Amino acid sequence: MTAQPLLDLDVRAVARRAGLPAAGVAVAAAAVVVARGPLQAFANALERALDADPRWVGVAAVLELFSFAGYIALLWLVGAWATPRLDLRASAQVTLGGAAATRLLPTAGVGGAALTLWALRRAGLDTRAATRTLMAFLVLLYGVFLGAIAVVGALLAFGLAHGDGPLALSALPAAGATTAIAGGLALAARRPATAAGELIPLPRAARARARVRSASGLVGDAVRDAFVLLRSGDPRLLGALASWAFDAAVLWAMLQAFGSPPALAVVVLAYFVGQAGNTVPIPGAVSGGIVGVLLAFGVKTDLALVSVLAYRAVAIWLPAPIGLAALGALERTVARWSRENAPRPQPPAAATPARQRDSVPVQPLPGREPAMQVAA
Repeated sequence: MTAQPLLDLDVRAVARRAGLPAAGVAVAAAAVVVARGPLQAFANALERALDADPRWVGVAAVLELFSFAGYIALLWLVGAWATPRLDLRASAQVTLGGAAATRLLPTAGVGGAALTLWALRRAGLDTRAATRTLMAFLVLLYGVFLGAIAVVGALLAFGLAHGDGPLALSALPAAGATTAIAGGLALAARRPATAAGELIPLPRAARARARVRSASGLVGDAVRDAFVLLRSGDPRLLGALASWAFDAAVLWAMLQAFGSPPALAVVVLAYFVGQAGNTVPIPGAVSGGIVGVLLAFGVKTDLALVSVLAYRAVAIWLPAPIGLAALGALERTVARWSRENAPRPQPPAAATPARQRDSVPVQPLPGREPAMQVAA
């Protein structure tokens, strides 16, 4: 049995595709610098990029590596809970390979999740178990994401944290995040649905309602699984916090590299609200969201632009080459899993020891004692 190609992904083709956005950015930057006019702020930001403090750039690179370490630790915890095959090495391969898939392919941020689900299936889990495991991982990871928006947004909205910006820009994200958290807890509190009646033909509307109930039940199961993992107190749970905190610290470091950052609460809100742009399959959605929040809270245009562009450069291009190498390693790991799953051939009859080959058991007749073995 041979391993299925890694999502039919040609690593060399992805590498070639990665060069296209880089070339496009270079051409666009040159055009902006030449055009000037209404794009003066962007041109100033690009020129200012040459004045970055290299010490802060180095700090940002280290922080991004710490962010990936946190992600790997959390995936290792959740994955090993479902299958022993997802050990530390496999978790690192899936995480870094997923980072390359997410950043280099137009998948609206779901490339990493798709790769993780594929790896769990290849590790031996059935579709529902793999999906439930992935959902539990995402509940832990995005629980921190939603919690950060809710807390920081509330602090800014009630004036408990410094930041001069529109009330709606802090209150609405906080309210949305709080609602999402409450919805997940409500699904977890519901009694798990039974599978009775699933084989009865249903009208289209009833089938749609059944799919919604199935999806909500899966989310509820994942939230309950997440609480089980939380009660374990495993130190790897801190990976959820580290993944977001160190990545947000990259943005703060880039603001330090080019000037003075705004209040920490503003940086955190801008980072997390901007990350919601990952759900939009439009290039620049994340960068635009972060820049928009920073500008709304009074950060100068050129500082916001150059800092966010530098942050995205570190977050995208630092892990990309490492992730491409991890994809190849993951293919070899999955191939090994497939070999382990393959049935082993039976030894030929000639390999049977002579003492066992020269005697055969005689089946006893009803009501009689078993006969002794006789020579063949």
